[in-house]
Formats: sequence, C-alpha cells, structure tokens
Amino acid sequence: MSKRIRWIRIIVGALAVEIALLAVAVPLNQSASGRALLLAIVVPLCVIGTFLGGWWVARKADELLWLHGLLVGGLAALMYGGLTWKVSLPTAYVVANYLKLVGGTGGGLLAQYCASGRLRPAE
Repeated sequence: MSKRIRWIRIIVGALAVEIALLAVAVPLNQSASGRALLLAIVVPLCVIGTFLGGWWVARKADELLWLHGLLVGGLAALMYGGLTWKVSLPTAYVVANYLKLVGGTGGGLLAQYCASGRLRPAE
C-alpha cells in the first residue's frame, strides 16, 4: 500500500488559504475600527479558511486524508509565520495561527468521513 502525499495540491491549498485571509485582513487593517473588527474575527476566519482548504485538498487524496488537511494547516501557518517573523503580533493572531492546524485537520477528517460513504456533500 502506497502512502502518497499530494504535495502540489497541499501547497496550492495552503497558498489559497493565505491569499484569502490576507485579502480580508489587509483592507480591514487600514483603519482603527477595521483593526478592532479583524482582531475579533481572526480566529474564526483562520479556522474556517483552513478547514475549507484542508477539505479541498484531502477530498482528492487516496489515503491519509486527515494528514493532508493537517499539512495544509501547517503549511499555511508556516507561510504566515514567514511573512510576520519580525513583527510583534497580538495574542489572538498567534492563537489563530496555531488553530490553522485544527481547522485543516478538521477539513481532512470531513473529507475522510465523506469518502467512507456515510456522508455525501451536495453536488
């Protein structure tokens, strides 16, 4: 049994998650009221974004679907860490970055559950 990991799809998924998150964060960060709103929604945005990215990647994997989701979350977290490694971040941003692992894994687990035949997503 081959344990093939789809690295290209993982990279594309993590990159798409980070681009989507930055597309929301950059405009909100331009004003004081936007920064306050961003601070309030950053955790759910990161979890939901990596959940969707992890699910998208894992549903095309042959096996280890949860691992594909986890790798999407981990790579997205590393990308954000690379962008902000010299910047002091609020605690909510740091927590949100770690929760990307949880979101991605959750998406992978959903894909695994769907693949088992017990749940079929709407087409």
